[in-house]
Amino acid sequence: MRYRIALNHDRSGNSCAGKRIPATGRALAFAMALALCVGFASVDAQAIAPDEPLCTFHLTPNVGMACGKHELDLTFTSRMRTEFWDAFAGSNDTFFGWRNRLGARYNYDEAVILFAEFQDARIWKLGPDTSGVGAVYQGFSNRKEESKASSSKMRQYWAEIRPIEGLYLRGGRHDIKLGTQAMYKEGNWKYLKIKRLSQRMVGTVGWTNVERSNDGVSIGYDWNGYDFYGFAAKPTTGVFAHKDDYRTQKDIIYGGLSVTAKRGTWFKNTEIRPFFLGYRDKRHLGGSKKVEVYTLGFSALGIYPVGPGNFDVLLWGAGQAGRFDGDSHLAYAAILEAGYQLTDVWSKPWLRFGVNFASGDGSGDRHNTFFNMLPTNHLYYGFADQLAFQNLVDIVLQLKFQPHERVGINFMFHQFYLAKRNDDQYFGTGAFRRDNFGYGAGASGGDNNFAQEIDIVTSVKIYQGVTMLAGYSHLLGNDVIKPEERRHEEQDGRPLRLPAVQPHVLGTRPLGRTPATNTARVGISFRRGRSTIRRAPAESTGAAPS
Repeated sequence: MRYRIALNHDRSGNSCAGKRIPATGRALAFAMALALCVGFASVDAQAIAPDEPLCTFHLTPNVGMACGKHELDLTFTSRMRTEFWDAFAGSNDTFFGWRNRLGARYNYDEAVILFAEFQDARIWKLGPDTSGVGAVYQGFSNRKEESKASSSKMRQYWAEIRPIEGLYLRGGRHDIKLGTQAMYKEGNWKYLKIKRLSQRMVGTVGWTNVERSNDGVSIGYDWNGYDFYGFAAKPTTGVFAHKDDYRTQKDIIYGGLSVTAKRGTWFKNTEIRPFFLGYRDKRHLGGSKKVEVYTLGFSALGIYPVGPGNFDVLLWGAGQAGRFDGDSHLAYAAILEAGYQLTDVWSKPWLRFGVNFASGDGSGDRHNTFFNMLPTNHLYYGFADQLAFQNLVDIVLQLKFQPHERVGINFMFHQFYLAKRNDDQYFGTGAFRRDNFGYGAGASGGDNNFAQEIDIVTSVKIYQGVTMLAGYSHLLGNDVIKPEERRHEEQDGRPLRLPAVQPHVLGTRPLGRTPATNTARVGISFRRGRSTIRRAPAESTGAAPS
């Protein structure tokens, strides 16, 4: 339902007038108009002159008002989620998370934009011996005996200026999600850009209850089929840590540049994007030396009409050099994904296959393990969140359905290997506390067969701005995860007894060394408000559980 109130100021600036609206919304509209007119001396019933500034109030679905060149919008996002974890670690755990965000956006003539967002995040029902990701929330948020965690902080506050068409400069605390700068209106392009390409190296970890932000500057320029983007920032704390969240990590600085040749600029139906990233961490955690890594990479994405459907292909590659904990660093990573969607068949089935590869460390003094930086790994390497994009081979098979315009079903199968059997297995999602490197490691035991994982996610759009998602993940561990003594017990036919799992002090490992785990997530995301991020739609979609 849409309510619209037109207000007019006379030349003395002391009156407002309302246009007639439908009877169904008259009472509410009258109350809103009365509130907006507080402070004016009289009611002017004259018609609005065409050359007078027009002021409007709207509630569809965002709440805000516009008056001439001035616009003010209020946004509200609420996400409620229940997670069930069975880590085969002596306990089954069910806990609850609730995250609310209230934002205000002021826009002056599309030349100056101000935005602020307040977040309240809470989690409860964490057991004393909880495992799974609940142990991570508990270990980095509260004392062990506490069953809940909470935080209430300003999550974003930034200003943006647009001096000329296509150019913007943003400064302050804001989200940075590399890969969403050039977007397209088609649903398949949006999905591949947001869910299969972006945030591979730089993201906000939006699936967690707290998320990450950044203090810094961003600049973008959209010109003649190209999108130029650059940023320099210090990440904030947060992600799993409710306590001391959204504090600037002063000893970490990173930045990057990217140039996107939009589809049709170089090749028909194909987007090409080279990028450069730099990361420096000056902290000395546990006697470690600083990390300084530079990444040069590219991505290519295309969707092509073939027969009764569309064929898509995604290429991504990166090479790294620098210093890592005192050693010279040289590493690389590559991704190849392809799929085919039948667009005119019921449920629009979409079958995709891919290989994700990140180098591992061999013998010698050089460090060859690919460094994942500050990503959102949850999107790509299994929803049980057991692996980082380091020393990893992930063979993924995906099948998507859309049986109804409001319903989506996503099946994914992962086969995980370690790229180097003599290197460690890595987990984490980047620095999220000042005293935490953000990645942990477990011994491989000389094997490289890690695990298989099955993920099933269903999404239902209940109403405009209201979405419910339900997901289930099952991880079945292989040789790398099973400790040596467990392998002997299994060979002897004796039952396996697995220890309880505690969070790793240097990482964000949800589960620990267990041969299997089941994870289920059910969440509802509610959003009122239009996009507050003009050039990055992924930042305004909310962070409903994936």
